[in-house]
Amino acid sequence: MPEEIEQKPCPIADRSEFNYYNFPVTGGNIVPNKPNHVSISYLNMVDDAMWKIIEFIETSTTNVLYFCNAGKDRTGIVSALLLSRMNVDKEKIINDYLQSADNLKTMLQNFASQNSSVDINVITPHSSYMEEFLDNYTKLA
Repeated sequence: MPEEIEQKPCPIADRSEFNYYNFPVTGGNIVPNKPNHVSISYLNMVDDAMWKIIEFIETSTTNVLYFCNAGKDRTGIVSALLLSRMNVDKEKIINDYLQSADNLKTMLQNFASQNSSVDINVITPHSSYMEEFLDNYTKLA
């Protein structure tokens, strides 16, 4: 999103050794206020803009590095969809997603402590969030 790019510009966007593309995830741009809304927000991300990202990655003829601001929700859904489309086992997809909980633990705790309106359980990846997303996504697909 333009305001996010303005607040936190990508450090590799202007580097000549990279081809930088910005593909915004347009669905589910609101941080859920309750843990049971997280998987719903993930489902909302799966729209036409998300499929453009997936198609770009799947048809790329070079290596692709994809990421978002925190690297857990939008990146997690892109990863889950790519892995799912390659018939990777659901448990492996969930475990991949949970790596971000370990990797981002300190950052998420600091963010929650500085933002009293944010529920740490909402912003911390839990297996149930991805499991519910995958279950509901496969029902819709």
